[in-house]
Amino acid sequence: MIDSDEQMAQPVGDRPAAAGKIDKLTELAEANKRLKRKIFDLYTVFEISKHLNSVLNTEALLDGIILTCIGQMGVNGAAIFIAKDHLSNDLTMAQCKGLKLVPAADVVIPENSPVIELFQGSHAKPLSYGEIKKRAGDLPEVELLGKLECEYLIPMALQNQVRGLLSVTRKISGTEFFEDDLEFLAILANQLSVAIDNARLFDSEKEALEKLKQTQKQLVQTEKLAALAQLSARVAHEVNNPLGIIKNYLEITRAHLAADQESAEHLQVVAEEVDRIAGIVRQLLSMFRPRQEQFAEIDLETVLDETLLLMSIQIQKSQISIEKQLPDSLPRINGSAEQLKQVFLNLLMNACDFTPVGGKMSVVGTLGDGNLTLTFTDSGPGIPPENLAVVFEPFFTTKSNDQGTGLGLSVCYGIIKAHGGTISVDNAPEGGARFTINLPVRTADE
Repeated sequence: MIDSDEQMAQPVGDRPAAAGKIDKLTELAEANKRLKRKIFDLYTVFEISKHLNSVLNTEALLDGIILTCIGQMGVNGAAIFIAKDHLSNDLTMAQCKGLKLVPAADVVIPENSPVIELFQGSHAKPLSYGEIKKRAGDLPEVELLGKLECEYLIPMALQNQVRGLLSVTRKISGTEFFEDDLEFLAILANQLSVAIDNARLFDSEKEALEKLKQTQKQLVQTEKLAALAQLSARVAHEVNNPLGIIKNYLEITRAHLAADQESAEHLQVVAEEVDRIAGIVRQLLSMFRPRQEQFAEIDLETVLDETLLLMSIQIQKSQISIEKQLPDSLPRINGSAEQLKQVFLNLLMNACDFTPVGGKMSVVGTLGDGNLTLTFTDSGPGIPPENLAVVFEPFFTTKSNDQGTGLGLSVCYGIIKAHGGTISVDNAPEGGARFTINLPVRTADE
């Protein structure tokens, strides 16, 4: 230990040298500290990148990256804006944490916003909110960033194009952001941009594969119907001729046995069964060769209301409550009112047959992508999973022989297909069967 006398005895000229060594050591210590922090940040980014590349769910990606930002930077909150899809460059707030605002479709930064233009270029860097406000001026999106308590805005770039923005608030500690902090956030944001693009490509591939499966399924169904069409036409021709002869001779026999009450009753039963056979033959023909009606512009809500009116007695008898929800100003479609009424009637009758007394049925309509979607849902037991794929096949039915022929849904399938639409079935999450019809919205002039 050096006492004060010895300190006093040191040459005055040596003091600056000692102070310089201390400053140098302090500088080296700080540099070493920053280097360790940078190595740690790069290691963190590396680990996060591995994780991000293994996650193919966009929602999980966004959630994970925000939690990483908050934990790594020690900020109060963060928000992520990303392009809604590959067709739009408008940035929508997709996820946030620690903020008062919640993600919503109307919280948008337009693609032509001066805020986005600030980050265009191959070397775009994070910008402070103060710098953005100074350069972009008083804009709605700048005001939005203010509401998000934005301290820094970091671009998420992909192929020199801004595909998203990451907004972070100030640090909880109140300290400033260092250059290393901003570099870490920039690397993280770009990694996130790549991961989100990969996740979306995966979603697109998944959707395309699902559409391909549906197309293949419809093709198989069409081929089955085409084969059955030829068979049904031959069967109808061969059956109708003897049926006509049988009916004629029944009338002759009935005239001869008019006085015999018992025989007349027996003949009536035979006549009814003959009519039943004729009805099945007509259904077969109508399924594969629908009546060539002239399509016209029709009011689908009126068609649906007329069908519900036809079903009103049966619905009331079963004490079933029915809910109808259709969009305002429902557009007219080009089609056959009688054929579509037949489809609606068949679906409602099936729903009534399987809905318990006091149950519920609903008809809900939505508009989107040039289509009108009608969903018929009941509160019955639903359809067994193994039957979902075959309900539209001819002659498939779970009803007893005297209740159905199994042709009703096949007829519905053919009618909807003739209208350029699709019909599908699944079980609603809350229970019960759910039939979904998609019809193109078009006019008779198209």
